[in-house]
Amino acid sequence: MERGKMTNWQDLTEEDAIEAAVAEHGKDPTASVAYCALGAYDGNSDGEEYRFWFGLFLKLAKGKRVGWA
Repeated sequence: MERGKMTNWQDLTEEDAIEAAVAEHGKDPTASVAYCALGAYDGNSDGEEYRFWFGLFLKLAKGKRVGWA
């Protein structure tokens, strides 16, 4: 796995992505997803993986219910 990159992220539901992020980075869902977004950022905010994680982070940060988080 590349530093900071989550493998097979595109196959994850939002709930599964949150669970994977928490397993990788700790128990706070919002912070864990933010770390995944930072890891996916490669200087290009148009990258698919970055947009996926950042969009999920925004949902969590705005308090929208996503899965169990």
